[in-house]
Amino acid sequence: MELTQVRYFLALCETLNFSRAAEACNVTQPAFSRAIQKLEEELGGALIFRERTLTRLTALGQEMRPHFETMVEAAQAAQALARAHQNPAPRSLRIGLGPGIPATPITGAVAEILRVLSGTEIHFSEAPCGTLVDAMLADALDCALLPADAPLPERLNRWPVFTDTPRLICPETHPLARKNQCGLEDLAGETLLLSDECGNFGEALARLAEPPLRTQRLRAGLGQMQELVRAGLGVALLSDRAAISPSLAARDFVEPDLTRQILLTAVAGRPLHQAAMGFIRLCRANAFA
Repeated sequence: MELTQVRYFLALCETLNFSRAAEACNVTQPAFSRAIQKLEEELGGALIFRERTLTRLTALGQEMRPHFETMVEAAQAAQALARAHQNPAPRSLRIGLGPGIPATPITGAVAEILRVLSGTEIHFSEAPCGTLVDAMLADALDCALLPADAPLPERLNRWPVFTDTPRLICPETHPLARKNQCGLEDLAGETLLLSDECGNFGEALARLAEPPLRTQRLRAGLGQMQELVRAGLGVALLSDRAAISPSLAARDFVEPDLTRQILLTAVAGRPLHQAAMGFIRLCRANAFA
């Protein structure tokens, strides 16, 4: 399987027209059709239904499309990093993290940037969503990880990169620590600690709870929230991707479903330096991992 064949197939997915797709790929239609046919032979099945003027993806084509898009993103990221490696100019990568969003899921992409572009400075900024959006628009950040339900202006590109689910955090001696997983009914009589800096899992649960939960609002980050839980002030819901202190118990929170989608965002149409471009492409290529 060649990357050119994959690119041709993705162009066909966009146009659903062999002539227009071949033109977009700057190749003759017979050569384009042969490449698609060869790809189908290598995969052992048809990718496209051809019915006179109607062209549509088969079930195999629909299944393969996201994997092929990932392949192309990975190749583009590698090419961008290789070009950047030839440029010795100093560079920095400025990444925003929305409330309660840990950097853990993107550490692989950051590590690859540092490996290929040694000397790159990495700057993380944790702030409310609106502050990060304003910083991107003012060119003070290259990109930011934000929850999909945040109000985002049309000027921002957005790519889903991972999903985030909550875990209930409590002291190891707490009765809930003996459970394998927890739900809303387990919080009767408990104090749920809330903080804007820790994401919106607790807030979302409090809005759904009937009868109302006992809550305590705080101004605390992930680390401070864990210290307060350890001190016995209450329990908390934190991202399952956040690093939890070994002195605390963390249990999956299963009902109701509070899963949120996390987007990688950047200003549309703004030229990016190679480190930022490579980082975004790496994150997009790994989005299905």
